[in-house]
Amino acid sequence: MSLRRTTPALLSLLLLVPAACAPSQAAETPRWSAPATSAPPEPRPAPTSTAEVRSLVGKAMLDLNAEFHPETAQYTDENTDAWKLISLCKASLPSDIKRTAHRERTWDGESVWIRQYVVGYLKVPGRKLADELRSVLATCKEYEVPDDGRTSTVLRPSPPPVPNGPDVITFCERLKGKTTRHQCTLVLVRGNFVMEVDASASDGDLAAGTALIAKIAPLAVAAMEKIA
Repeated sequence: MSLRRTTPALLSLLLLVPAACAPSQAAETPRWSAPATSAPPEPRPAPTSTAEVRSLVGKAMLDLNAEFHPETAQYTDENTDAWKLISLCKASLPSDIKRTAHRERTWDGESVWIRQYVVGYLKVPGRKLADELRSVLATCKEYEVPDDGRTSTVLRPSPPPVPNGPDVITFCERLKGKTTRHQCTLVLVRGNFVMEVDASASDGDLAAGTALIAKIAPLAVAAMEKIA
């Protein structure tokens, strides 16, 4: 028998063997596929005027209605007075002096207290402010709160209420004075904008504060994606 005639027969047998094994292999090793994920929205162009920054800052303010919490159906105060991003042990973050526009909104109920602060910059990327805050957090463990009379101990809950990353910072503080309360902070950056949210709940309970920040986080992210 020539080699030319035996080769097709051998090939046929080889093709049959995997086919016979395929069902058992599929049953033992199911195929894995990555879940479908939506791509993050493309960043918007940086603002080019003070008026544009002011307009965008206003659009990022949260609307925490009764569906979010019965006590946030009405916010208690909103203003555009100069206020500083949180800087803990230092008087201020170095780049925050270059802010172009800012707006604050506060909800003050019996069981929850929330303050939102949004800052826009014409020429400073938000990540620069985030890096400056991280530098402060690396060394700041405890400090006297200016004009407050309380001592703050900086806490880093594990796991954090929101996963930290290049555009996200979370931490909490134990504020000790006549009483001891906990306050948690979420800082988000996107483009030339920074949002800070401070929150306290259930008479300053730490677990309640971290849960409140976690609940606010997706709303805050959505608000930032609208402007930058």
